[in-house]
Amino acid sequence: MHVHRKLIIRLLLAWILLSILIGAAVFFLEMRKIDAYVVSLASEESRDFERDHSKFLDNPDKLHLERLREETRQHIKDEHFIAVKLYNRDRELIVEANHPAAQLIEERISKHRRDIALIDDVHFRRFYGNGGQIFVMVQVPLKTTGRETDGYFEGVYKADPGTMAEIKNRILLSLLQVVVIIFFTALAIYPIVLFLNRGLIRLTDDLFQANIGMLKVLGGAIAKRDSDTNIHNYRVSLYAVRLAEAVDLKREDIAGLIKGSFLHDVGKIAISDRILLKPGKLTEEEMSTMKTHVHHGVDIVGHYGWLKDAADVVRYHHEKFDGSGYEAGLKGHDIPINARIFAVADVFDALTSRRPYKEPFDLETAMPILMESRGSHFDPMLIDAFAQIAGSLYGEISGADDKLLEDRLDGLIDRFFSTGLQEREPG
Repeated sequence: MHVHRKLIIRLLLAWILLSILIGAAVFFLEMRKIDAYVVSLASEESRDFERDHSKFLDNPDKLHLERLREETRQHIKDEHFIAVKLYNRDRELIVEANHPAAQLIEERISKHRRDIALIDDVHFRRFYGNGGQIFVMVQVPLKTTGRETDGYFEGVYKADPGTMAEIKNRILLSLLQVVVIIFFTALAIYPIVLFLNRGLIRLTDDLFQANIGMLKVLGGAIAKRDSDTNIHNYRVSLYAVRLAEAVDLKREDIAGLIKGSFLHDVGKIAISDRILLKPGKLTEEEMSTMKTHVHHGVDIVGHYGWLKDAADVVRYHHEKFDGSGYEAGLKGHDIPINARIFAVADVFDALTSRRPYKEPFDLETAMPILMESRGSHFDPMLIDAFAQIAGSLYGEISGADDKLLEDRLDGLIDRFFSTGLQEREPG
């Protein structure tokens, strides 16, 4: 059910995001309508003053001033505007009228008045009061019949309760429509996306199984050429993974460790049988040739992207903690963690398993030998962690047959790098 849950969450997120975006667009469009309405209203109101535009050419007398004041007060009384100002052609204030509501937002009115200048064109600025109340400051030039500017009308419009309610209702209705449409669209495409996702998971699983099969075949081919058995790969991989879990290695690093454990000696494919299968001790020249298997191995895994995280083990599994290993001669924590873990597992398996040149050592014999190399061959922290789990691992793995070890390793593979399998629905 993991796929269902993940898909539903993504569709819900898309639904919410689209609703917010479209809702914002609807709100913006409604505000544009309000702006257009207020500008047209202000333009209409200003025409009352354009009829007496000639009075703005000179300073009006007391009679004219009183008439203008009365007209401005009438605009306030009609509750179209909460503040009205009239300026002459020199932008000098002649009369003004203010509704008591204007005093509550005088600071904001003054701020927006500074933000816009008197110009010979309609100009407006929207702002908000407490509770989201909408205000629009608008300035309209007063024109003569010859279209010359004689003065300026400035008003602050407060959206009336009916207009505010209409805005809110239209926005809520639009949002509701958006939510419902997107919801049913999501319901309609859900089975389609789920069907396509199942197909993708099947393809992913097929690719995963092919990669795992390739990993086992390639690792097994080298192991059989070297020792006629693939069981060493199984054991050393299990030892390495259990040690990695004991030191809390990251999941993705453990996946690379498993690949590297299987393919650590893949470069031996380039070593001749004369050297690889020689029963006696190798000469110095032959040992130099044998060491090149590290370089060949890195070259092989580096050409396939899925195997690149195995390169740390392939390249550095013969490095030693004191820097005396090969081929890079790395020291301490410069050696990648996967290579340091594998070195412990590889030597422990070599000690406790039968080889052409030796019988297997029991746990009581192998562990002291391993501990002797603490700090020289092995990372002290890792060897100490391994000592804590070695007893149970030895009893579980050393005497198990090939089939049991393979099954246990397959279980680890499913856990650590089969994303497709983890998300696949039961059945």
